[in-house]
Amino acid sequence: MALLREHFASYRPLVTATALGGAAAVFDTVSARLTERIATGDLRRLRDSALITLGRTHVQLATALLGAVMAAQLAEGGHADAELWGAATKAHGIDTANSATAELALLLGASGFRADCQTAKTRRDLSGLLYADGIHDSLYRTAGKQHTTTKDGTNAVPAPRDQPNPVSLMA
Repeated sequence: MALLREHFASYRPLVTATALGGAAAVFDTVSARLTERIATGDLRRLRDSALITLGRTHVQLATALLGAVMAAQLAEGGHADAELWGAATKAHGIDTANSATAELALLLGASGFRADCQTAKTRRDLSGLLYADGIHDSLYRTAGKQHTTTKDGTNAVPAPRDQPNPVSLMA
């Protein structure tokens, strides 16, 4: 089991970086298409909503990639939290890549949803990663569990207080 945990600690950041790279390619495609449309006069200017989408997705992709790099460094160094970081950053990075490409595709218009469009293919591939390694809820649960468990494995969250026996209101 230790070997498997070590493998996933190293593997998950690589998968995350790959997914984020796919989303970055969609980002580049959308940016280039919008720039081209302005240059040819198809668009007079970009709307604020398009600029906000570009700015937000750029930051989301960059910060998710930084998390993946951190997880990879922890795995490389054999850090005790490497598995946790790998799981959490994979779930976050894949979610980020999926939401970013969904928003960016809207800026391409109908062409971004055609079956032969590279953006649509990338979106299909990324959606498959939502299920690889298990549903992301399990990866997020793993990350959340560390905040409720002490180092010796006991539950850090106190058990619920005993409830008095309910009194019947029917006498």
